[in-house]
Order: sequence, then structure tokens, then C-alpha cells
Amino acid sequence: MPPLSIVELYGALLFRKLLVQHGRGAEDGGPPELDLGPQWVRLSAQRALVDQGRLPMPIYTAVRHFLGTNDNDPAQAQSRRYEWFELSPYEVGSIDHGAWVASWAFGRPMAGGREQLRIGEAHFGSILGAVSSAFCASAKAMVMELYLAAPAVVRATMDVLLDRIEDGAEASHPIAPYTVHNPFHGAGGSELGELAQTPFLSLMDAGLENNLPFAPLLRPERGVDVIVCLDASANIELMPWFARAEAWAASHGATRWPWGARPWAADPLRPSRAEAELDRGMLGGARSVREHTARQLKEGNVRCAVFDQPIAPSPLGHAGSVSEPPVTVVYLPLLPNEHFREPAFDPERAAFCATFNDRWTGEQVDRLADLASHNLGQEMERVREAVATAYRRKRAHRLCREQAASHGSTGFS
Repeated sequence: MPPLSIVELYGALLFRKLLVQHGRGAEDGGPPELDLGPQWVRLSAQRALVDQGRLPMPIYTAVRHFLGTNDNDPAQAQSRRYEWFELSPYEVGSIDHGAWVASWAFGRPMAGGREQLRIGEAHFGSILGAVSSAFCASAKAMVMELYLAAPAVVRATMDVLLDRIEDGAEASHPIAPYTVHNPFHGAGGSELGELAQTPFLSLMDAGLENNLPFAPLLRPERGVDVIVCLDASANIELMPWFARAEAWAASHGATRWPWGARPWAADPLRPSRAEAELDRGMLGGARSVREHTARQLKEGNVRCAVFDQPIAPSPLGHAGSVSEPPVTVVYLPLLPNEHFREPAFDPERAAFCATFNDRWTGEQVDRLADLASHNLGQEMERVREAVATAYRRKRAHRLCREQAASHGSTGFS
């Protein structure tokens, strides 16, 4: 059996607070009422709500930290990577390996595609814990959180420490991730590789690889045209999420990413090798666009940036030249707003918004949510225009393609 993780206890508490416990009784001075719809116990049961059009389709994301196949081989450090997994009411699987199982099969012991023991589908509470288990970060990631929050003089001292612990700290996770029976164990197909060789699958918060989950939306078969991205990261302009998304798009052949898109002029304090290479490869024009965007967001009280065309060459070369329009990315960071009811409220400086704060009051949650809502409301026309432009561009592309097909069928060139 998979080892029990603190993530499952955390998920059970989340499940009770968010989906079981309601405040209707508390409003009358009594204890909260407890209620649970059967569709929330199992991930696959949420499909009924989606099929009926009562809720949009949820996509939950997690990552598996692949550390190599030989712990004693120093060269294995080069193969370490985060692999993306997607969990929806319809299927669960690996975006990187292209392997999928029906959601009802997730959590059951499998071998060669056959169920070994009927123990039921994984509880949705455990999945909630897995996809929000940021505390399962590697030791290096934990130190980096402190590094980003530290004054410059302290960072200078920490640089030496980070260089020394780079490899070992990246592979070490002080808190074990959520571990479940691997549904791909023993499955055939060379594309699965080592994923099919392990009986257990360990998953953790996808934010450990990228806090903005672009990966599931860039799958070509999904055909996404517009991504509206609300970023509530800490130290927001220091985070390399767009650079990481571009690296993922390049390595997975996602040709429609708007190459060169960056909302911030500031470089990450300690970028990875891939992020540094991507940044060095950007043309001066792309840097100019990035700096202009950063000035608008930080100084102009603009709370929306739209990236709908490449502003740097595609790293895919000829493979990246595609006639389809690129994906439109509408980016809304959670920044202070001088027109908000609390103009001085800045999430980056508010103590309760710190990454390691685990106690929130209802009033604090409302302040943060209200600021995000205010920023979105202020920029709604810009969002609508971005969606309308994407629609017009896609329609023009479709008509052009149909016209070309019609000419081809009648002998015109």
C-alpha cells in the first residue's frame, strides 16, 4: 500500500472546510451545518455537473518530481525535472508522457492496464490536498522563498550557501508528497519509460514548477485560443513563470505560444540555465516591449497586459512557423490599485499574504478577493477587447483556409 502522507490529512481538513462545512447555522448563532453532496466525494462524479452545464470543467494540476533512476549517479542530476499531471472529472494523466486513465480508475492498483484490487476511487479530499501541497516543496525551493524575501545584504551571504546546496537540496523534499497507486504501472509503450516501472505515483502542488498552470492549456488537442491569467504570486515581478511557460512550450512543441511574452522588466534573481538562455536570446525589441509593459503595470495603474503575438523569434525554428494565430494571454497580476477602497493595501507587503502564513481570517480573504475583483472590473473592457480580437483573428484565419481549400478544389492557384 502507498505510504500515508500528511498531505492526506491536510486534504481532509480542506475538504471539510470548503465542501462539507457551511456557515448557515453559524449565522443564527448556532454551530455550522454539515452537508455534503455526493458529487464531491469522487472526482469522476463532478462530471454530472459539467455535463449538465451547471459548472465549467475543472482542471486540477499537480507535478511529479522525477529525480532520475539511479540515486548514486551524479549525472542523474541533469535529468531531474517536474512532470505535469492533469486531473479532471473525465481523465487523469501525464501531459508529458501522454498517458491517461479514466478518473474513476485513479487510486486503484493497476498492472499492465488491469485492475488488481477494487479499493475504490481516490477520495477527492486527498486530491485537493495533493494539488495544493506547496509545503511539499524541495529544500531548495523553501530556501529560495526566504532568499526572495530577504534584504539584499542577506541575499549576498545566502548566494554562497545556495551554490553549495544546489544539487542535494533540489532533490530533497522534507515533507513527503501525496503518494497513490500508479495507474500506469506495467503499461506498455516506450513513451511511458520509467513511469511504467514504479508501482506508486507521488504528486505535489504544480506551483512548485510553475505557479501559473499554462501547461494543460497549451496542449494542441485542447485548441485554447484565449487564456485569462490571474496571478496572485508573492514577489510577483521577480517570478519567472512566463519564462518557464515558454521553456515548456518550446520543449513540447507548443507552437502557438506568443514567444517573448514577459510582463516584467526585472529578471529573476537566480534564474535557471534554461530561463537565462531564453532571456539572452530575446531581441532588443522584445525587451523594449517587456519594459514598457512593466512600467504600465507598476506606474500607470494598468492591471492588465495582453500578449497576442510573438515579440521574439520562436525557439522551435521552422517547426514553430505555424499559420494559426498564437494564443492570446490576458495577464492580470494582483497588484495594489489606487482606486481600490484601500489604496494603500499592497498584497506584496501585507504580512498575512506571506507564503508561509497558514492562518487567515475571513476579513483578510475578503480584502484580497475584493482587490482582485476590483482590478478585473477596472480592466474588463480590455479583457473583452482581447477576446473579441482573438475571435476576429480566428474567424479570418478560418475563412482564409476555406477559401484556399475552395480554390484548390476548383483548380485555382
